[in-house]
Amino acid sequence: MSTPTETPAPGPVASPGRRRLLLALAAGALVAVLVVVAVLLGGDDDDDRKPTSGASSTSSAPTDTAVPPPLPTPEPTGPTEDADELPAPLPEAALDATVDAGNGVAASLPSIRGIQGSATGPGNIAGPAVQVTVRISNGSAAAISLGGVAVNMYYSDERTPASPLDDPSQRPFAGMLDPGQSAEGVYVFSVPAEARDMVTVEVGYQAGAPLVLFTGPVR
Repeated sequence: MSTPTETPAPGPVASPGRRRLLLALAAGALVAVLVVVAVLLGGDDDDDRKPTSGASSTSSAPTDTAVPPPLPTPEPTGPTEDADELPAPLPEAALDATVDAGNGVAASLPSIRGIQGSATGPGNIAGPAVQVTVRISNGSAAAISLGGVAVNMYYSDERTPASPLDDPSQRPFAGMLDPGQSAEGVYVFSVPAEARDMVTVEVGYQAGAPLVLFTGPVR
């Protein structure tokens, strides 16, 4: 009589919930591995894109800090001695005289009279004044500039400076004066009516030329 063969008992069958848990754990582990690999690969790419510490991302042009050499000092072309010293005046002359100012140039006063001056500019005050016409005659062989003619006036024995007045009648010298020609300029100065017994007109036809002085009473 034969002995019956024993059939092994079947193992425990995994439940559906357990299988889902195992699949989820396996998937999570795979994702973690992929993330680590991506980070490592991305870090290498970033390192390749970063500039090295010794190199600058932008290049700048070198700055020229050289200082240019100083310009040469020009040589003076005019007088270098006694530049601030005024020229010596010529002896005083009467108001109606003609005075040789040197180099063939002469000065005279064709007209000088008292007027009631008008004030047409800032700082000017209308009132008693003296109007003087100055004539420059060029007896030299070359033209002279009239732009440098200086005319001043003083009054009283103390020779108080008279203030120039911007009166409409004034016509200062300007331009050039050819040889053999004459030109006139008109100037106005504020002078009190009671101080006209002694008036001095000072004329210089150019810088460095002797000053011509005309002195006398003005009516």
